[in-house]
Amino acid sequence: MIYKKKHIEKQPDLSKESLEMISRSYIDWGKSKDQVWLELEKKLELSEPVSAKVIMNPWIRIAMAAALALLVGLAVFMQLYTKTIRVPAGQHSDLFLPDQSLVHINAQSTLSFRPLLWKFSRHVKFEGEACFKVEKGKTFEVVSDEGTTRVLGTTFNVYARYDDYQVTCVSGKVQVTEARSKDKAILLAGQKASLNPSGILEIQSGVNTEQTLSWLNNMLSFTSKPLSKVFEEIGRQYNILIFIPGDLDNTYTGTFRRDTSVENTLNLVCRPFNLSFTRKSKNEYVISRND
Repeated sequence: MIYKKKHIEKQPDLSKESLEMISRSYIDWGKSKDQVWLELEKKLELSEPVSAKVIMNPWIRIAMAAALALLVGLAVFMQLYTKTIRVPAGQHSDLFLPDQSLVHINAQSTLSFRPLLWKFSRHVKFEGEACFKVEKGKTFEVVSDEGTTRVLGTTFNVYARYDDYQVTCVSGKVQVTEARSKDKAILLAGQKASLNPSGILEIQSGVNTEQTLSWLNNMLSFTSKPLSKVFEEIGRQYNILIFIPGDLDNTYTGTFRRDTSVENTLNLVCRPFNLSFTRKSKNEYVISRND
């Protein structure tokens, strides 16, 4: 029988050592093909290098997990930590924000912000009335349920109570955005944006900003203000409850000092409309019409 010489091609996945081993191996070509490959596979298995496993110290794993948890916790804390200032009825308060922007806060108002994120986002949540004197820098936002005021550096007054929303620009320029319709308006000094009953921003020019800011000087100033709103503001400034008739549809214009006694203040407002008041308790007054 004649045996033909067989040629074995170099396999791409064999190592150099394996090939040398094969070249030194005696192959009995009288055996079947399957028997030859079976013997080669056994020799290759014996020559396979043992791979080393790196075992990490369990304490290192614990330390890495703890560091990661700390970083995540710190990021969450920075996002959630909020400082809130609540000014009760009958009081005023001044607040310096982290960038030294000054906020004069009127009675019964609430302001909140995130001090740890202030360098990245000058963002204030506010309800009530306040005068903001903003230092120049990144965009400064005052967000209320009714709208958002955006500035870079200016002075403005925000009145945001329930459905009554007014922004008065005292200096610089501000942008006002209504919360629901996203209606926008740019205000210059001496202009005021008010939200009408239809939810549309109305712009008024030539506003007497001194009168708007009169509350900073402990003055109560009203111009064609619904009488019900006047009594509401009096109650807020004196920290009292005032019960009024349900059919008051008059408007009031007048100014008086906040340090005037509550009885004198109520008398000044009631007299032009043939109204009277009685004291129900220490902090409660009832307004009634005269017969």
